[in-house]
Amino acid sequence: MTTLVCPSKIEAIVGAKRQQHSHLGRAVSAEQQVYVLHSVECVEAITARGSDLRACDYSRALDEGIDMGVWAELEDVPVLLTISAEHGHLMPTRMEAP
Repeated sequence: MTTLVCPSKIEAIVGAKRQQHSHLGRAVSAEQQVYVLHSVECVEAITARGSDLRACDYSRALDEGIDMGVWAELEDVPVLLTISAEHGHLMPTRMEAP
C-alpha cells in the first residue's frame, strides 16, 4: 500500500516542483521505492473531498506495481507519470529539459 510522504519533503525527494496538471515521480534505486508528486489539481480535489492522496488514481496505480523493465532507464531522475491503459501500472516518461 502507498505510504504518504510529508508534503514539505516530496518535491526534494522527486527533484522537481509540483506541476499544476501533471503528476511527477521518481524511482529511487537505492531505496527501491517510487515516489509520486501529485499535481496541484489533484491535491486540491482530493483535499476538497476530505480524503488523502492514497485515493488518487496514480497512488492506486503504484499499488498495482511497476514494470521494472520500463523503469530501468529512468531511475533516479524526475519523470512525468502516466497510467498504463493495458495493465493499470504507473509508467514513467522522460521529462523535457526546461
